[in-house]
Amino acid sequence: MKKELLFSGIGGQGIMNLGEILCAAAIKAGYNVTFSPVYGAEKRGGRTMCNIVISTGIECQVVSEADVMLIMDEASLQDYQHLAGSQGVLILNAQVSTVPDCSCRNIKTVPFIEKAMELGNAKVANMIALGFVLKCLDFIPYASVEELVKETFASKAKLIPLNLQALKTGYEYEA
Repeated sequence: MKKELLFSGIGGQGIMNLGEILCAAAIKAGYNVTFSPVYGAEKRGGRTMCNIVISTGIECQVVSEADVMLIMDEASLQDYQHLAGSQGVLILNAQVSTVPDCSCRNIKTVPFIEKAMELGNAKVANMIALGFVLKCLDFIPYASVEELVKETFASKAKLIPLNLQALKTGYEYEA
């Protein structure tokens, strides 16, 4: 088994945090994982992207055809849509208005930021995205991700309930 994932957005949207939690959950589930982050040159607001490969064997860490691609902004779609696998799923933040021009036919649009605002904090859009991505990765236990969210926010315990609610919101969202 091998799954290639690519997540991209703007610095501050929590793309790396989402990727790190997902990688830790996959490792906990017994898979080999590579995580390759890419940061823009800007201090804040630049592009961030991470390649993740989850497998039962040793694989190249470069994503050549993403099984799951999460795109949070227009520029990321323009730069990476060519890497969306034709049999994969392309998950777009609802604020991306450009129609994808790629071979991927399974395109899901999710209002991550709007759903986060409904929960009272736009910063949890990444946890909503993580919950939605988990539906595409049925080999990673939801309970493991919940535990990792608790660990991630342990130093800011008051944020745990909101982030767990955001995770659940994404997981239960039907696109």
